Amino acid sequence: MKIAFISDIHGNSTALNSVLKEIKKLQIKKIYCLGDIVNYYYEPHKCIDLLIKNNVISIKGNHEKILFETYKNKSKFNKYSKLYGNSIKINHKKLKEKHLKFLKTLNYQKKINIRGKKILLAHGAPWKNNFYFYRNVKKKWITKISKYKYDFIILGHTHIPMEKKLTKNKKLLNPGSIGQPRDKTCGASWMILDTDNMNFKILKTKYDYSKIKKQINKYDKNNLKISKYFKSCN
Repeated sequence: MKIAFISDIHGNSTALNSVLKEIKKLQIKKIYCLGDIVNYYYEPHKCIDLLIKNNVISIKGNHEKILFETYKNKSKFNKYSKLYGNSIKINHKKLKEKHLKFLKTLNYQKKINIRGKKILLAHGAPWKNNFYFYRNVKKKWITKISKYKYDFIILGHTHIPMEKKLTKNKKLLNPGSIGQPRDKTCGASWMILDTDNMNFKILKTKYDYSKIKKQINKYDKNNLKISKYFKSCN
């Protein structure tokens, strides 16, 4: 059996739809999402609808937390609009009660057991949802995460795919980002687990970037933080 892991969709429904089509083609029945479904880009409602339709088991990312803060506090709405552009305003227009209800029900972590192997899913790190766990983090963080009693720990948040051996029998993995890769490549990044041999594989799915580029040009043309990731994608 094969299982798919996706993360950091960020409102990019075109990328998500392309990956889900590939997952279906590969006859993968179970999908886990590591959070950050919303913000940055402009179709969060379609992303959530796709997750629900495809029975994707999801957890919360830091951007789900940010989303709900923008509803509660006008200064937070303004703050995050400066950081993440017009996606914040668009969230409030396009997300219906069913979408917000879906996001509210998500937990911050998920524990699963496959063939006797314990797997922990979190967004940034098990101890902090917005911690950036890069390959070259300080040794103290490697030591800390190595103490968690799991065979595999799968994180998102960095938007960079990673497979790192922590101990002889323990691995740290990151599927990269569906909606906004930050590894200087194009394509939606995700990961497959083959449960027959417990091997993980990172995949890249190319898609038509013209739609997301048009949307960026329409809503956030001058926001480099949002637009820079797709400039070289054709």
